[in-house]
Amino acid sequence: MGKDIETKDVIIVGAGPAGLSAAIFTVLDGWSTLILESDWLGGQGAIAYTVANYPGFPPGDGTLLMANMEQQVFSSPLSRSKADLKYEKAMDLDPSELIVSTTNNRYQGQAIILATGSAMQRLGIPGETRFIGKGVSYYAVRDAKRFAEKKVLAVGGGNAAAKNALVAKSTASEVTLVHRKHSLRAHPAMVRRLHKEGVKIQYDTEVKEIKGRNQVASAVLANNTSGAEEEIPVDWVVICVGTVPNTGLARRAGLEMTGEFVKVDDQMRTSAKGVFACGEVTPGPRHLISSTAEGSTAGMSASEHVALEMVKLGETFEGVRNGKHAEEYLATLRAD
Repeated sequence: MGKDIETKDVIIVGAGPAGLSAAIFTVLDGWSTLILESDWLGGQGAIAYTVANYPGFPPGDGTLLMANMEQQVFSSPLSRSKADLKYEKAMDLDPSELIVSTTNNRYQGQAIILATGSAMQRLGIPGETRFIGKGVSYYAVRDAKRFAEKKVLAVGGGNAAAKNALVAKSTASEVTLVHRKHSLRAHPAMVRRLHKEGVKIQYDTEVKEIKGRNQVASAVLANNTSGAEEEIPVDWVVICVGTVPNTGLARRAGLEMTGEFVKVDDQMRTSAKGVFACGEVTPGPRHLISSTAEGSTAGMSASEHVALEMVKLGETFEGVRNGKHAEEYLATLRAD
């Protein structure tokens, strides 16, 4: 653990749609902002093959939408400050001191925004955990080069699963997509492209076991209709069967929960003062537009919180923060 603590006005954990949306507001208000990301910029939004329900964004690849958000955060000429992005996994949160600890460093903010998003759900079958990174993966984009001339088995039925299969097909010699139901949840256009690109689809099929020695060598499939099982040779299994919220950091910090989600109010405030949460770690719809809306609210709320803390200490600032001058915040405090 690093000895020194780096300080920022706002620390955002997660660089997905919610985290980036929050950062847009904090950097526009001039607060020094640190974004911590353990995987890749864009989160689940970056692996959404076709985004068709985001206002102002013609149906297209989620990677492009996330690239636009990235540019807005890090390259906007209107920003009054710059955001820093560090690829570090947040391990612990001290809500009383507002300190986030990563594997090697510690960071302290005046406000912390948890936008940790969601992770791919696991099948929970024999061999899955053993072969992660050795023939089992959850994001085809990461391992596409390793699929070259290999047989790939993709698992799932939604748009993300279809995208994984298509990404794999761009390099693999053979790709089979299996889904436990009799039809895919993916958009019809996606299904048509799967057929066009030569991806084989097996319906009513589940993966029961993944086998191999030091690397995946085969998978056991079961037909849900007949009950028949078969073992087929495969080199990679790419799993995409839904997501679960990444709430480990919030739970370890002792934040109040609502079921499997972090409890927040309408301003995205958690049970800990100065800690906010947004996106797929909170209750609500699981859509890009919902995550960005919550992220925007969290960014504005965090901005207001930092401004209030400043004037409480007798400090001031020029211009406005979340639409209010320092004098207005001071008047609010006096009224209380």
